[in-house]
Amino acid sequence: MKKILIPIDFKFNSYDAIDYAINFFKREQCEFYFLNTYTYDLSGLNTIDLLQADDDWYDEPKHNSEDNLGKLIQKYAFNNRDSKHRFSAISEYSNLIEGMKKAIKDIKIDLVVLPGKDQKGEDSIRYSRNTKRIIEHIRECPVMIIPSSAEMYKKPKFVLVSRFDIDLPISELENWYELVQIAKGSIKIVTLSGKEELTEKQKSNQCKVRYHLEMLSGEKIEVEYIKNAPALKDFARYHSDYIMCLIDRKPDFWRKLGISHSRITNLGPLPSTPVIALHR
Repeated sequence: MKKILIPIDFKFNSYDAIDYAINFFKREQCEFYFLNTYTYDLSGLNTIDLLQADDDWYDEPKHNSEDNLGKLIQKYAFNNRDSKHRFSAISEYSNLIEGMKKAIKDIKIDLVVLPGKDQKGEDSIRYSRNTKRIIEHIRECPVMIIPSSAEMYKKPKFVLVSRFDIDLPISELENWYELVQIAKGSIKIVTLSGKEELTEKQKSNQCKVRYHLEMLSGEKIEVEYIKNAPALKDFARYHSDYIMCLIDRKPDFWRKLGISHSRITNLGPLPSTPVIALHR
């Protein structure tokens, strides 16, 4: 049974991501875990204020979280009574990233699903702060980012995007291919480089991946070359029936300091194309 974690902030775009995920896994036995984290607003409070705070002040965030999660579970459990899906809620006093990491470890989550619409509007070129934090810090499993206007097509094409300057683990490819099979999709490889500019190492890594995926799928896989991220974004704009899958390599020193960001964060939201972040 697949275990899917969906962080919830009770905004409408969260529901779009839930609906897409339920449709994506409609043939699979799955348990969906809705996670809401909460903290206390301590700004402007001193030690005396905290000591004098009544029980209602402490209980209100917890009660609100549990009440809203309960309504969400009731809604989706009722609407999916005959499906293979189960729904559970996690209300956690912690910051978002810590709460997600704890759930992923304790429950052995297979996939994180989150909305890709920025809070500032559909035309924004940047992800919201929380989405960027999840992309940058959640590396224990794949992360699927769903724009609010994304549609679930019957046989989507999964586009594996990489520069192939690093060797991709076979286990990661095989786990990713399970998602392709679940959606009854097909595969395309996009090399983020000009064909004539590839090094021998890139060519070798690309051939290994292509060969292994052709062995898994039993089909010949097309390879396309796109030179840079802006061209990739334009490519995605005209292929809303694709699911873009990018390899997010291990953070280097500068990224850990927050000076640089992952290729997925830099790419930004795609208007209607889902993105899956895979981790190296």
